[in-house]
Amino acid sequence: MEQKKAITYTAGHASVRKQLLLFWIFFIIGAFTIGGGYAMILMMKRYLVEQYHWLKDEEFYDMLAISQVTPGPIAVNMATFVGYTQGGILGSVLATLGVSIPAVAVIIVIAIFFPGFKDNVWVQRFFAGVIVGVVAQIATIVLDLGKRQKWTIVSAVVCAASLGILFFVHQVSPVWLILGGGLVGITVEAFKRRGTVPTVGKSVS
Repeated sequence: MEQKKAITYTAGHASVRKQLLLFWIFFIIGAFTIGGGYAMILMMKRYLVEQYHWLKDEEFYDMLAISQVTPGPIAVNMATFVGYTQGGILGSVLATLGVSIPAVAVIIVIAIFFPGFKDNVWVQRFFAGVIVGVVAQIATIVLDLGKRQKWTIVSAVVCAASLGILFFVHQVSPVWLILGGGLVGITVEAFKRRGTVPTVGKSVS
């Protein structure tokens, strides 16, 4: 069986220009993406994978998976991780600051002015439209992730079970579902190496 080549992430010696560019890119992402971390993923991919070619698709989604299972906001985790791999420690700090500063500034402004406008019909309509746009962005990411997933019987069952739990058992934290999915993946791989589940890798058509 052909072995999948491991992806390694090492921080090279980045130029000052690249480190400043990391700050600027993540500042733009933080300033012009509404809807939180998951809504930022699409914009991150466009910059990091499609425009600057710093990451390959597989590397991007590997970093995304790591950012999901580590504590903290996914956008900040992603900025820190990408910043380090592309610009070392300084790149990591600058990317993290870049994605965080706009959010902090906007929250401060909203905290000061929003109470006086929250009942305004125009403000309500604005946020209603924002929610629709955010849903569309997240749906795009979900579809993209789904297309890239190498679906097996086990992964399909885990996905369906996780959706069922999220819909019907509201007390369960998504963190446990993510960790549970990872544990299932490790268990399946262990059994595959022992040759006790020969059909588990068959793709679902």
